[in-house]
Amino acid sequence: MEITLGNTNTKKTPVYADGELLGALYPREINNYNLEEGADVSAETVERILTETLIPRAKRYAMNLLVKSDKTETELLRKLKSAGYGERAGEAALEYVNSFHYIDELRTAESYIRTKMDYSSEKEIRYKLEEKGINSETIDMAYDNITEDGEAEDPELKAALNFVRKKLGSKDTEELTYEERQKLMAAAFRKGFRQDSIKNALKLLIDT
Repeated sequence: MEITLGNTNTKKTPVYADGELLGALYPREINNYNLEEGADVSAETVERILTETLIPRAKRYAMNLLVKSDKTETELLRKLKSAGYGERAGEAALEYVNSFHYIDELRTAESYIRTKMDYSSEKEIRYKLEEKGINSETIDMAYDNITEDGEAEDPELKAALNFVRKKLGSKDTEELTYEERQKLMAAAFRKGFRQDSIKNALKLLIDT
C-alpha cells in the first residue's frame, strides 16, 4: 500500500494509505513505523498503525468529548473527522462508546429542547436537531416525553410570547400600528413560529 503524507509542518501529520486517510501521527510515530512519502507498506503495517495507535487514540478522544457534553453519533463522527481521524478509526471509536451506551440521542434531544424551547420555535428546534443527526421519530418522542412530564402545555405559544416580548422591548403593545404588528408577525414567522401561535401571542400581550 502506498503511503502519502499530508502537511508535515504541523504538530501531527495526516497519513494516507492508497489515498485513504488513516489519521494524523506525531513525527516520532511516523519514524517508528518507517513511513515515508511514496513508500510501499504492507497491509499488516497499516493494520498495526490503526490498532496500536490511531484507534485507541480515537476512542480516548471520543470519550473525552462525551464527558464534556452529550453528542449524537453524527456530531461525534464530525468531531473525530475534524480532529484528523480517518473513517476506520472514527467508526471504531463510535462502536466503542456505543458499547457502553454513552450516546443517548433521545436524552440529547430532550436536553436541547428544554434549553431552547422558551425562545425558539418547534420548527427551528427540529431543524437544529436534525442537523445534529437526530431523526424525526426521536424528536417526536422527546417532545412527547416533555409534554407528558408537564413541563410545557404549549411550548410553541410560550416561546412565541417570549420572542414577541423580546422584540417589543419597552414598547407599549397598545401603541403598535398595523404596519408594526405586521412586521412583528413577519419576524416571528421567519423564526419558524406557526401563524396561530403568533396571533395568539399578540392577542394575549395586547389584551393584558
